[in-house]
Amino acid sequence: MKKVLPVTRYYGSKRKIINNIWEIIQNEQLEFDSVLDLFGGTGTFSYKAKLEGKQVIYNDIFKFNSLIGKALIQNNTTKLTKKDIEFLTTKHDHIKYNYYVKDNYENIYFLDYENELIDIIVQNILQLKSPYKQAMAYYALFQTTLIKRPFNSFHRKNLSLRTRDVKRSFGNKVSWEKDLVGTFQKFCYDINQYVFSNFKKNKSKNTSALSCKETADLVYIDPPYIAEKGSHVNYHSRYHFLEALANYNDFIHYINYEKTNKEVMINKSDEFETKQFIINDIKKIIEKYHDKIIIFSYRNKGIPSPDELKEIFRMYNKEFKEYILYNHYYALNKSNKELHELVYILRSS
Repeated sequence: MKKVLPVTRYYGSKRKIINNIWEIIQNEQLEFDSVLDLFGGTGTFSYKAKLEGKQVIYNDIFKFNSLIGKALIQNNTTKLTKKDIEFLTTKHDHIKYNYYVKDNYENIYFLDYENELIDIIVQNILQLKSPYKQAMAYYALFQTTLIKRPFNSFHRKNLSLRTRDVKRSFGNKVSWEKDLVGTFQKFCYDINQYVFSNFKKNKSKNTSALSCKETADLVYIDPPYIAEKGSHVNYHSRYHFLEALANYNDFIHYINYEKTNKEVMINKSDEFETKQFIINDIKKIIEKYHDKIIIFSYRNKGIPSPDELKEIFRMYNKEFKEYILYNHYYALNKSNKELHELVYILRSS
């Protein structure tokens, strides 16, 4: 069993700074037995809390993320066998396959034969009887599709960036061109190494942050980041294809054919994703958990600004400390070197 999550290639992941965040928690001598990870994402905070022996409730608005939570957080013992992995990557005569990806996403994200393999693997996943094995196989498929995408996202129709025969200053063409089946199998074996029990009843939920009915001693809040300058690409647009795979039997009814990337609109929400409403959304969430310990992750150049954020904390009588984590920036944009990770510890007055 490994003690850190693998690289997940997910925008805004806290994997690189999770130990720094946990060090802050320990230095503050916070006393808590349970954790609610409200915007669970790749599950980095939840997995760390599970490692630390806490009861963990993982939550995310997207079904594909909740499957990651089920595989890594809720799952204590189930692993994929060699027989399972061979089944997942084989086309079976007794299964009548649909080809929703191949038929709808030609020349958008993947090569034709890769689209067909994705269709086959998804439908094989749905044949597995164990919901934990399904979730683990989905995790492997999500990581496989991300690693083969320029910029590890799906908000652009840009397969040509991968296939064009030119010199590149970005991306990883070696990963792009690796065999999809072999890459998927590798991630299946990888996830087995991360399954463990902390002898707590952990769970994965699939609701919006404002609709979540769960609570815990400590609530971790890492909302979508909206930059103060430039256009905002929401999380749904970045990862809609993964949400489509998680809803395979239904997603063709939600394809937006007016968009060149054929965004699948299933589970799309403006919650915490729009400049005009995010301040009110944050106010609601701070009020909702006013009597809990809150860990709030943020960045210094977002909307709302750190000063506006601190005013919200004061509005709900929350005592807080601010920690600044420097030298953490994102490689795609040199201006991001000016970004700092902020961590707020909030307690009731």
